[in-house]
Amino acid sequence: MGRGEPPARLPELQSHHFPDKGIAWRSRSSSQDTGKGRVRHVWLRHTGCRMAACLCQGWQLSLLPAILLSLRSSPSAPEPVTSQDAALLAGVSEDILCFSRSFEDLTCFWDEEETTTGMCHFYYWYSRDVPTACVVSTWHHGAGGKRHVCVFPSRDVRLFTQLHLRVLDATTNHTKYWRELSVDAVGLIAPPVNITARWAGAAGQLCVSWQPPLPDFPNFFLYEVQCCPAGSPGVPCSTTLNPGGQHPGDPSIQSTVSTRTPRAASPAVGQRLVQANTWVVLRDLQPGVRYHIQVRSKPDGTSMDGVWGPWSQALAAETPHSSGDIGLCCSTPDLRHVRCEWSWDPAEPHSSHQLFYRPPPSGAGTREDAWQQCKEVSRGAQGTHACTFQPKAGSAISVLVNVTRTHMLPALSYFKEPFWLHQAVLTDAPQLVQATVSQGRLSLQWLPPLELLAEQLDYQVRYATENSHDWKVLQVPRAARKEVLDLRPGSRYHAQVRAQPSGPWYQGSWSAWSKPVVVDAMADAGWLIPSVTVVPLLFSAVLLALRCTFPSFYSNVKQKLWPPVPDLHRALGSFLQESSKHGQVREWGRAAQLPPGAARRAVPTASTPFPPRPAPSTSSRRRRPSCPACWRCCPARGARRARRRSTLRAACPAPTSPTSPTCS
Repeated sequence: MGRGEPPARLPELQSHHFPDKGIAWRSRSSSQDTGKGRVRHVWLRHTGCRMAACLCQGWQLSLLPAILLSLRSSPSAPEPVTSQDAALLAGVSEDILCFSRSFEDLTCFWDEEETTTGMCHFYYWYSRDVPTACVVSTWHHGAGGKRHVCVFPSRDVRLFTQLHLRVLDATTNHTKYWRELSVDAVGLIAPPVNITARWAGAAGQLCVSWQPPLPDFPNFFLYEVQCCPAGSPGVPCSTTLNPGGQHPGDPSIQSTVSTRTPRAASPAVGQRLVQANTWVVLRDLQPGVRYHIQVRSKPDGTSMDGVWGPWSQALAAETPHSSGDIGLCCSTPDLRHVRCEWSWDPAEPHSSHQLFYRPPPSGAGTREDAWQQCKEVSRGAQGTHACTFQPKAGSAISVLVNVTRTHMLPALSYFKEPFWLHQAVLTDAPQLVQATVSQGRLSLQWLPPLELLAEQLDYQVRYATENSHDWKVLQVPRAARKEVLDLRPGSRYHAQVRAQPSGPWYQGSWSAWSKPVVVDAMADAGWLIPSVTVVPLLFSAVLLALRCTFPSFYSNVKQKLWPPVPDLHRALGSFLQESSKHGQVREWGRAAQLPPGAARRAVPTASTPFPPRPAPSTSSRRRRPSCPACWRCCPARGARRARRRSTLRAACPAPTSPTSPTCS
């Protein structure tokens, strides 16, 4: 009930328990007997304190200790209403504020200014019950204020029953404050107990759990969680209400707590309407950050109701660091084993490293697999560590590395997000089996590092000249096993190849480069260029040295290397002579079958290898004989005839008579 005038009609109660009606009834009764009683009734009407003066003797005895206690509170007694309680109830628009910490108790109070004078009496009663005066204690609070508190006896605390409260002015007997409530609707519950926080098995997540504040009412509360980075008072805390019906670690949980955007107080998300549970998963937290976590409770408003209670003591919890801080990298070389590598500060050589792995939680209601420790942890140079293990087939893998340090330093944890085996393939380097140079081109052939992935492997080939770091990288088509490169003649090259699975199912990173193969481009096409110029010069120098030192040996070598060139004129003359002999024999055979006169005319024409020339004209200065034989026997023809002598000697037949023709 809110402020306003009290009900026009008070509850019908027994006369000896209610002051107004009881005294009026008694007044009427006494007025029938004597006038003295009537005078007493009139005197009470004019006292101005009708309620207080008209109590029966029993009520007077019960109010006397209450009045004395209200005047002065015991200084040694604990304050029943703290300033925190009053602050939590500040949003309740009632003059009389009441709360119950366990639904088995009830405390009501009202505040007044220090300058307020006069006494007040506090009454309460349930429906169809008689009013009861409460023992009121007065406390000072704030600057110039006083607080009147009534603590109900436990026997007078009832649930689901209307309770009436009234404060009467002791001087005027008028109603000063009044309220109607139910004890089950004014809960101010203490924080939950046994609050714990642990890592939720994923990056940036913490699982917070607790127990209900009231064991007798385990399912009647909502819980709000507050999470703030430790040592950052200026950072706004984020809060959330815990949803129900999900299991910690379930990836389908959608309620989040973000330190960047506090969303719990926003009514748009509807978080105050969900059913409560005794755990919550805080998400989107920064990795490697220490947080302070607090929880408070409130009746859910269904069976019980009330306001948010106080926050619990802060609980410190730290999220695991990111795996990238130590360079944690996990891969499989053979699709069966997993090798994880990470690095650590070499300045801490005595730190202890442990690697744990397990499948991530599969869903709500399932039992989480226990963390298994990797046994084969090895330490390499420059603070590197590695461990190889064989995980469970057919499931994702979560990896956690714990580092225990010395000198009382806190242990650190590094978490790697869950990954699948077929998506973290890192094969060995391909094996180069052939490298040949032909006509300035290098042909490379290799074998895949894993035959099972041969059809899903991409390759890269790089090559560079000797003592050069300017590598040229060439992308090779998928599943290829050879490549041809164009080289610059006269240089020595290094070539390497690497592989990466990038198929529809198997994926991973580039492997290491294979062992370099060294090829010499001068062994083939490049050798022809210097041989054309250098070799002839060297050979000529050797011949000149032989000619000067050993002339006879030089002559023999020269005859064998360069034999004499045959005389073309002599060879042609021999050929023509043989041809004329064969032609003369054939003509003689024909002349034997002709008359004698015809034979003599035919002989000269048959013996001549050339066709007959036409007779020279009479005007010609030089007369050429009809038979070439005269050229041979005429020395007066001069030097012009001598140049053809060797050739015509073989071509002219012998003279037919001992007497040569006369040349003119």
